[in-house]
Amino acid sequence: MSLKVIKIHGMIESTTADTTLITADNSTVTVDITNSGYTLKVPYRFWATSVNLILWNELIEVETVISCVPIEENNQMKLEFDYVFIDGTTFETKIESVDGKLIWRGKILATTQTDLQNFTLNRTSSNIIKI
Repeated sequence: MSLKVIKIHGMIESTTADTTLITADNSTVTVDITNSGYTLKVPYRFWATSVNLILWNELIEVETVISCVPIEENNQMKLEFDYVFIDGTTFETKIESVDGKLIWRGKILATTQTDLQNFTLNRTSSNIIKI
């Protein structure tokens, strides 16, 4: 789905959008991305007061390091962070102490599906099967 704004005059000055997939034919249009943030809860090997969440995008081979201050919650390490995920992207994920010691390792699959109880990897949408 795409949205094209034909007339900008008279619009509210602070128009925002929740996607980065926006093109504009007018250089006076700006886009502000607002993320609600993500929460990751994991068991941990040891506690650290400051950690790095490392996301390795397996497809494009790019590493992103996000510094976080963890919260102890029900014997789990809880991290709150912002990141712009793309549907269907997978990440090798690590949490390390700032001195590089491994605390947790796992995988993340980014999905726009909200019914995670009935998650299907190859869901159909408009008769198109994602592979």
